[in-house]
Amino acid sequence: MSSLTLLSRFCSPLVQSAKCRPEIIGPMYFAASRMFSTTYQNLQKADQGKQHIVVALGGNALLKRGEALNMSNQRKNIADGVSSLSSILKENTISFVHGNGPQVGLLALQGAAYQKETGTEAMGLDVLDAETEGMIGYLLEQEIDTALGQAGRDRGVVTVLSQIIVDPNDPAFQNPTKFIGPVYSKEEAMNLGKPVKQDGEYYRQVVPSPSPIRLIDQHLAAVKLLTKNNCIVICAGGGGIPVVLDNGKLKGIEAVIDKDRAACMIGKTLDADGLMILTDVSGVAINFGTPDEKWIKSASPERMLELLRNVDGKANFPAGSMGPKVESAIDFVQGNNCVEKTGKWSMIGSLKEATEMMKGAAGTCITNKYGPEHLKFHQE
Repeated sequence: MSSLTLLSRFCSPLVQSAKCRPEIIGPMYFAASRMFSTTYQNLQKADQGKQHIVVALGGNALLKRGEALNMSNQRKNIADGVSSLSSILKENTISFVHGNGPQVGLLALQGAAYQKETGTEAMGLDVLDAETEGMIGYLLEQEIDTALGQAGRDRGVVTVLSQIIVDPNDPAFQNPTKFIGPVYSKEEAMNLGKPVKQDGEYYRQVVPSPSPIRLIDQHLAAVKLLTKNNCIVICAGGGGIPVVLDNGKLKGIEAVIDKDRAACMIGKTLDADGLMILTDVSGVAINFGTPDEKWIKSASPERMLELLRNVDGKANFPAGSMGPKVESAIDFVQGNNCVEKTGKWSMIGSLKEATEMMKGAAGTCITNKYGPEHLKFHQE
C-alpha cells in the first residue's frame, strides 16, 4: 500500500468532520502528509533486509532423546526453543514447520493399548498427525505470545492444519524409515512386534515416510495470504497430514511425512529466502561419532551432494535422521531448476544455537554464495 493511499484513507473522515473549511483542511492535510510520508519511509526501511524464513523444528528438539513424554518437558523445551528464536522472529517473516515423531508415536502406543483392552479400532496415523499438529501448534503459539508480547499479537500467530498430498505408490510404503515414538533398548525393540531401526544408541519404531507433493489448494491459499501479511504461520506440522486423491476425494493414508521435506516443499512453494532446520545436534558432520568426525560450517549444494553419496558402502548421513535434512537443505537451495543458481540458503543446526547460526558462528550453511567447490569445516 502506498503512502498516498494511506493518506487518503486517513484524511477522508477528518475532511468530512471539518465540513470542508479551508483554514482547517489545509494545515491538517499538510501535517498528515508529513506524518504518513515519514511513517511509510520507516516501514520501507524496516522491511529492507527482512527475509522470509521457513523454520523447521525437529520433534527431538521439542522433546529431548530419552526424556519422559510428558507435557512439562515439552513446554520447557518449546519455551527454550522459542526464546532462542526471539530475535529471528522479530526481524523476519517466519513460517514454522515442526516434527512430531515422539508425540505421534506416543499417541499410536496409547491407541494400540486401548485397542488391545477394548477391541476398539485404533486411530490411523493421519488422524494422529492431525492431533499432534493441534497440540504442538497450541504450545508454540503460547510461547511465541510470551516471547513477542503485543508485537506478536499485532502481527498474528496461527496454526493451520495442513493436508499434504502424497503418492500412494511411493516406494516409502515398502521401506519404512521414519522414526516415531520413544526410544527402546535392543531387547525391548525386538519384542515390540513392529518395524524398528537403530537410532543412535537406541532403537525406535519406523513407519512409511512418503515424499510430499503439494499442500492442498485451499490450505495453500490461506498460508499465502497469512504470510503475505507478515503473520507467523505454523503449518505442515509433523510433515503435514498425509492424504491421497481417491476419485477426486481427499483420503487420509497411514504414514508420517518427513517434516524437513515438507518444510523444503513449503519454502519453495512460498518462495522463501531461507530454510532453517533446527534439531538437537550442532550441525552436519562427516564421520560422525568417530575419531575423524568433522563438523561442516558451510558448503555448496554440489559438495553436499558428493558427501551425501555412500562412502565405502556406508551412508555419510543416515536415512531417517540426518539424510532427509541434508537432502531437503540441498533441494531448497537448488530450487526448481538445478542448473540456475539461486540466492537462497539453508542451515542445519541446534535449536539452542539459532541466533549464532544466523551470524555464521554455528551450524551448517548450504549456499551458492562461494561457488560450486566450496566446503569449509568449523575446525579450520
